[in-house]
Amino acid sequence: MADTPSQIQVDVYLPPLLKTATGSSDPNKQWWSPISCTLVHTPKEAILIDTSPTLDQTEALADWIDETILPGAKLKYFFTTHAHGDHFLGFPALAKRYPGIKPVATAKVVEGLQPTYFDQALAYWTSLWPEYTMSSEKVTFEALPSSNEILLDGHILKAHDVVQGDSCANSFLHVPSLSLVVAGDLVYGDCYQYLAEANTAEKRANWIKAVEQIEGLEPQIVVPGHKRRTQVDGAYLTRSTKEYIRVFGEELEKVGSAEGLEGRMKELYPKRWNEWILERSCVANFEKKGT
Repeated sequence: MADTPSQIQVDVYLPPLLKTATGSSDPNKQWWSPISCTLVHTPKEAILIDTSPTLDQTEALADWIDETILPGAKLKYFFTTHAHGDHFLGFPALAKRYPGIKPVATAKVVEGLQPTYFDQALAYWTSLWPEYTMSSEKVTFEALPSSNEILLDGHILKAHDVVQGDSCANSFLHVPSLSLVVAGDLVYGDCYQYLAEANTAEKRANWIKAVEQIEGLEPQIVVPGHKRRTQVDGAYLTRSTKEYIRVFGEELEKVGSAEGLEGRMKELYPKRWNEWILERSCVANFEKKGT
């Protein structure tokens, strides 16, 4: 029987929180919010979008993949949404478990990985997680063709580049057969959004435009890059992500210090996770504001 759109499925894996060596004595600033690892699969083929940064967590992810896809189905691709190591550094564990898996990204994301990827980036990310096993093996991502399309067992998946997200090398993956967008860190759940690299009004406006680019596809399912384990993956997350960016910019103009901005965002969003990311975002924006 030929594959039909009804035979394609999506599952999302959330690893445990990572204990993070941030240097802060505040326990709320010592944990990394979970990375959404999205598996799109048919009876024959599968693609994983984003993975955990540590080998420990990625090996547990691989166990989950084995339990989720049908016996005989091939994990054909690994797609990383953007050039932040917490979403792809665990890939060598997948390569060991699934020989032949191809790591891919848009040409823009591949370009963004080149100046930061290995020596500096790996040293930085490894310093955050000394209690876990990190790989020193370099991963070479293959750039998608100019169409940004991936063919998965007869289904076309299309990657989209954006001008700005939480970095300048972000993309998202659209799966029309499922009315699904895997947004990476363009969209967040109940976690503080990383605005240290979106540290001007123009960059924040471009991030909002990127989220609107997702909304223009009218997806029913939107998987954010980070979220609470029990949070539903829905289009409502695009609205809350845009609101957070706008509010951050408004409060930035009202308060007189990074500490004041951090305190105000905690008041407005008390249930979000990863306060260290909030602190870094506030400091970076005040440093840029003062230049």
